[in-house]
Amino acid sequence: MLEVLIVDDEPLARESLKYLIDWEEHGFAITAEAEDGVRALELIRERHFSLVLTDIRMPRMSGLQFIEQLQECSEAKVIILSGYEDFDFVRQGLKLGVTDYLLKPVDEVELIHVLQRVVGVIKERERMKRREQLGLTVLRDQFLRKLAHGQAGGQELGEQSELLGLELGGSCCCLLLELDFLSGEGKEISEQDMELKRYAIRNIAEELCSGSGYLFEESEERFGIFLMGDGGNVESGKARQLAEALAAAAKQYAKETVTIGIGEWVQAAGRLADSYSGAEAALDGKFLIGGDTILTGRADRDGMKQQDTGKLREDLLEAVRSNREEALMDALAVLWDSFRAGGSNAGGGASAGAGDHARMTVLELLVQLLQVVKTSGASSDTLFNYELGDYERVMRAKTIDELYAITASKCIGVLELLRQMKELQPHHVVTEVKKIVQQEYHTNISLRSVAQKVYLNPNYLGKVFKAGMDQSFNDYLLHVRMEKAKQLLLGSNKKVYEIAQEIGYGELDWFYKRFKAYVGISAGEYRGKSGR
Repeated sequence: MLEVLIVDDEPLARESLKYLIDWEEHGFAITAEAEDGVRALELIRERHFSLVLTDIRMPRMSGLQFIEQLQECSEAKVIILSGYEDFDFVRQGLKLGVTDYLLKPVDEVELIHVLQRVVGVIKERERMKRREQLGLTVLRDQFLRKLAHGQAGGQELGEQSELLGLELGGSCCCLLLELDFLSGEGKEISEQDMELKRYAIRNIAEELCSGSGYLFEESEERFGIFLMGDGGNVESGKARQLAEALAAAAKQYAKETVTIGIGEWVQAAGRLADSYSGAEAALDGKFLIGGDTILTGRADRDGMKQQDTGKLREDLLEAVRSNREEALMDALAVLWDSFRAGGSNAGGGASAGAGDHARMTVLELLVQLLQVVKTSGASSDTLFNYELGDYERVMRAKTIDELYAITASKCIGVLELLRQMKELQPHHVVTEVKKIVQQEYHTNISLRSVAQKVYLNPNYLGKVFKAGMDQSFNDYLLHVRMEKAKQLLLGSNKKVYEIAQEIGYGELDWFYKRFKAYVGISAGEYRGKSGR
């Protein structure tokens, strides 16, 4: 049954409306009534209603004022009750988005007609939500993610592309769009606001790449785009043009910045995983220059001169991975000897050409070290953060020795971090995470904030926790919050909105949806079982 709230300052009007028709026969149940807008808002903040019938003239708060405030905290449909003399008010109410209006005294046939329309609107809204959750978008996301990670090819690639309406022929490349407000530091955002912003940016991206590419959700903070080529000679420019349009639109419409990595163009969809890897590597450069930028794949980075130092850097990285400090220092010495051999000036420092080459090589090395840390599952926040000025320190290094000190410090820091990771016991991590959730479930807690506390990468922590608990972090957090809500509903006299706030939900509607999905009945119905 769809719950109905009647708001009218005349008791007789409320009573006559309650008995005018058989409400349950039409799928509705009048579960509450209020004498004015103030009391009605109190009820709406405590309970969920699908429909509100409200008088336009009431004491303490006009019907229009009530409707404006109602729309800030509820998705309930609104029907205005008015007299002939109130039509100007009705017109204003329709501008506010009310569903319909009825003239007093209310006619039985007209009321039934309006209720049928309301049922249709509500059902269509629910159908749209279900389609979004279970429809083609989800299936496409799943397949495109598999393609990005090299898990779809051959016959499956052709069959799934045709089934999902994807045209993946010819040249193509991958763009990765990262939401700066989720990947940045020090910016807390509610779960509902996060979802709204992600939804808005996804819609923007889908509209901009419509007809030329396909968007998919890669993770909580990243969207991927497979851009299809047109056979021309300006494909690289096409990818950058799209990236620039995406960044500008996110700022204009979602009021947020994004960072975009562009992978290399490949000649067939079966090789999109290579382009994805390039876009991912490009995004790793974000810590050097910050967010709100567009980064290109490693093959497009002019001046890196990888052919000169690639083997030396690989020797150094292998020493870090294998946790051999002596070998690391030897590899650093050999690399710096190669820099010095490139030329020196009269003062004994690096020459202009050698200095630029050394700086670019170190920047590339820092990106590779970041990838090593991420692969290990450790948190990179303590060592790699563009706000710490790594990029600026490298570019401002005045001597080759100063550059060495910066690089050696970073390499040793990574080596020590990997050493700590080897000593880490997964069950201790799970126990610590559970303890944090039990203590902080009432705050704006997230997997990312907990990962910072235990010094692990969020993705790695999520995998460790799921392996140890057989459920995801978000499912466990929901379980803790909902069980606490059930205790408070049955064991206290607190209002529902107070309980929602106490367990970490700032938005009452969001709590209602979560609770009903978890328990199977509304919070009010659950409390009613105890006789409270």
